Amino acid sequence: MLNSLHLTNFAVMEEVEVNFGPGLTVLTGETGAGKSIVMDALGLLVGSRAEADVIRTGADEAVIEGIFERTEVLGARLDALGLPDLGAEVSVRRTVGRTGKGRVHINGALASVGVLQRLMNGLIDIAGQHEHLALFDSAQHLSLVDRFGEIETVAAKYADAWSQLTASRGRLAELGGDAAHARSRADFVAYQLDEIEKVAPEPDEDVSLEAERRRLASSEKLRHAASAAEELLSTRDASASELVTRSIALVGDAEKNDSSLEKVRTLLMSGQSELEEATRALSRYLSSLESDPKRLTEVEDRLDALRRLCRKHVAPLPGVLQKRDALRIELESLQNLDERRADAEREVAQKALAALEAASALTVARQKAAEKLEAAVRSGLDRLALGKAVFSVQIDECQLSASGADSVTLMFSANAGETPKPLGKVASGGEASRLMLAMKAALARSDTCACYVFDEADAGVGGAVADVVGRLIKTVSLHRQVLCITHLPQVAAHGDAHVAITKSESRGRTRSVVTVLDGAVARARELARMLSGVQVTEEAVHAAEALLRSASQSENSFGRRKRNQRIVENRRGV
Repeated sequence: MLNSLHLTNFAVMEEVEVNFGPGLTVLTGETGAGKSIVMDALGLLVGSRAEADVIRTGADEAVIEGIFERTEVLGARLDALGLPDLGAEVSVRRTVGRTGKGRVHINGALASVGVLQRLMNGLIDIAGQHEHLALFDSAQHLSLVDRFGEIETVAAKYADAWSQLTASRGRLAELGGDAAHARSRADFVAYQLDEIEKVAPEPDEDVSLEAERRRLASSEKLRHAASAAEELLSTRDASASELVTRSIALVGDAEKNDSSLEKVRTLLMSGQSELEEATRALSRYLSSLESDPKRLTEVEDRLDALRRLCRKHVAPLPGVLQKRDALRIELESLQNLDERRADAEREVAQKALAALEAASALTVARQKAAEKLEAAVRSGLDRLALGKAVFSVQIDECQLSASGADSVTLMFSANAGETPKPLGKVASGGEASRLMLAMKAALARSDTCACYVFDEADAGVGGAVADVVGRLIKTVSLHRQVLCITHLPQVAAHGDAHVAITKSESRGRTRSVVTVLDGAVARARELARMLSGVQVTEEAVHAAEALLRSASQSENSFGRRKRNQRIVENRRGV
């Protein structure tokens, strides 16, 4: 619900603030006074495109701010959009600059127009004489019938069945193409796997083989180096071992005269021990070292085979081993693919049957809802002097989808004998306006919209029909907030609140003023002006007072009927 609207330098409105309450608020004024400017401002608050020409002459920017009642839906959207939630109200502020660019603030946080549209989508329905929005949009008709019929339980069962069918189809798709394709793929995978397994590579085998290859290829060089080192250590004159032995003897003799040399002698003896161990190790190495051309050839052949395998699969040996494991898993999967596909196809068939049964139940529920909607709208059309008009809900069978197996189109013909056409093709004007009112009245209980805005939706009607229009709009307002711009006093008389918009001139500047009319006297004078024009006569005032009394009596009567209906329903356990 819209709680308040504040406009600054918007068109001919210099500074305007008006508060709105629940029920029906009517906005009246002479042609050109600025009534539709309020509707334009509301359009900007729900995300309409802004133009620089809305800025009042002489000002740099126009500011439009609305305060809305926070509902569960708004709260959830604020959270989803990452916007601050400040409690009981939601503030939307939109600024339009001279360049056409502007800013949007939601609860004080800067946002884009797209975010504003997502936040306010469907919460305010602005319906003008030529703007019938969702009611005339065939893409919305199916969900409209579903909401009217309150068939959430049946729709939820179908949604679950459709979800299961979609999941089963996804699992079948994951199994790949047809059987021939699967067999061809299995043959190719088996060939690749056999090629790797024939080589039978082992982890890190290439590293160890390369080390062995280098050792075999360099055996003579290694033997020469080891022999020379062994000779230097122990087998030739003045070898390292002999020199260390002499040093130990000399230091030992000196130690007899200076005990501090004991540490030096100990170090030399330790070094001698290390030299002797190194000499023995070289001897063992030389004994094991031999030239083996045959083994060298075997190692080189094996390395060549491993390298060819790596080049073919464009990966080092660890990657080839990983691919081998993956091929084994895929081959096992492909070898029993026919059986798995058959199981998946049976599952899809079962889920499809369940979905069709759920869709059939949904269709029956929609047909019942359609009959009730047709009756409700026809009742409204009868009251609006369109008793010969035809309104119907056309439900056609279509391919199974997330919304069921139905295509819904609302059809209308204003005159007897004419073929009904989709609402989107209905010409605008008085008949279209009355149809819209009849539909709004029928859908008032089920529509998720929090606020209806009628901009001269009563155009083209008058007399007794005008009073019926007022009663219908009043009926709609029992279920949600309604703002209605009207030129008909018969409609304005039914308002719970009345806002008058007047145009005046001050210091050579024109401006519109918005005044909330409090009390029966002020309302009667405005209705009298609407009845008689510029000159308000005594007769017009009396007629206006009579309109207000008649509207009040009809509303009291309607209230009593509603109370009696609730009593009957309670007794029946409804």
